[in-house]
Amino acid sequence: MSGAIYSRVRLFPLLILFALAALGLRGVSLYAGYDLMVAVAQDENQAQEDTAQAEGDNAGADDPATTTAAAAPPPIIGLPSTQEMELITQLRQRRQDLEAREQQLDLQEQLLASTEKRINDKIVQLQELEVQIKKHLRLFEEVEEKQLDAIVEVYEKMKPKDAAPRFEALALQTQVDLVTRMKPAKVAALMENMSPQKASILTTELATQVQPPNFDEVRGGGR
Repeated sequence: MSGAIYSRVRLFPLLILFALAALGLRGVSLYAGYDLMVAVAQDENQAQEDTAQAEGDNAGADDPATTTAAAAPPPIIGLPSTQEMELITQLRQRRQDLEAREQQLDLQEQLLASTEKRINDKIVQLQELEVQIKKHLRLFEEVEEKQLDAIVEVYEKMKPKDAAPRFEALALQTQVDLVTRMKPAKVAALMENMSPQKASILTTELATQVQPPNFDEVRGGGR
């Protein structure tokens, strides 16, 4: 009985030692596996970096202009040259001249429009004045006709020997106006009592002022 117990006591340390050994081996295995995974991941990353660098080098070698453009510094924007400044000044002056010319033309157009309006207004006023003058002339002619008719009536009622001296004292144009309105028989009797010289002058004036008949009137009368 005591021997069996002793044997178990001796086996217990061995079991502990065996368990520790097993744990140590498992830890070594796990550590080795972890190192292996890390190494594989590093190798993959390095391979990807090498591939990207190789592609970048090839692209740079295929397109040197891109490399040169990327490496070239940005251009420096300078101030305009003297000729450019002169051209800008000339263009600006030309624009100002054109604007001034445009304003001048607008002013002239306004003045012409205003002048045209005044002229049109003046024409309207003159036309209205012409209408008024013609109206007054017609009234004057009507009054004159009435006065001449009244004088003609007076001379026709007078005796020829009494009317002749007074008739000779009138102006020649008045004599013509009266004679042309008197009856032919009254005119003949009046001129018989006038002086031969006065009668001759009146006859000549009447012949001079007599207008030829209108052709249309003559043709219409002939029908």
